[in-house]
Amino acid sequence: MIAETKDEMRDKILDAALRRFSIYTASKTTMNEIADDLHCSKASLYYYFSDKKSLHFAVLEKIGEYFISEQEAEAEKDLPAASILINLLEIKRQFVLRYCRLEMFKILNDNSAETLRVMAIMKERELKMMTRIMEKGVAAGDFKIDNISEVAALYTQAIEGLRFSVLDCINPKFETEPEEIEKIIDKQRLLTEIFVKGIK
Repeated sequence: MIAETKDEMRDKILDAALRRFSIYTASKTTMNEIADDLHCSKASLYYYFSDKKSLHFAVLEKIGEYFISEQEAEAEKDLPAASILINLLEIKRQFVLRYCRLEMFKILNDNSAETLRVMAIMKERELKMMTRIMEKGVAAGDFKIDNISEVAALYTQAIEGLRFSVLDCINPKFETEPEEIEKIIDKQRLLTEIFVKGIK
């Protein structure tokens, strides 16, 4: 039998934690339970992750990479820019519904240096992607925009802001219920339709 590499074992831990967190949430999952699922010792988990919070963060970072990569792939498709914007909202809807029990906001709002670093990278990628979509719309004659980067940033901020205004405040339980997610996406879709009409 070929020995597992460190990266393979780390990925197995992340996958096991993701399964547990998705069903029971991170706060109700113990490191012992994850170790039992993997048939390994708890010490093995601590070799890769200093504590459950660091494991939780690593899980969110992994699925966050999948999420932004899927959006970037959608943005490169040969479709009208307006259609891509709507499709991105559907990708977001499916993603958040699938992972709504991961207590994402609990980690993302802790303002640690590592969280802020990763979030800055993700936001930069999102803004670049949105700028490319706006450029595609202008090139096709669908959008009339003078300052593309400014409009891309405005749209991104408006979409993000709706998440807070629809809920009135951040859920104190750090969880968003499916019906709340649908309500947010519906408002974001309406805003996108209005926004697109305004720049045509």
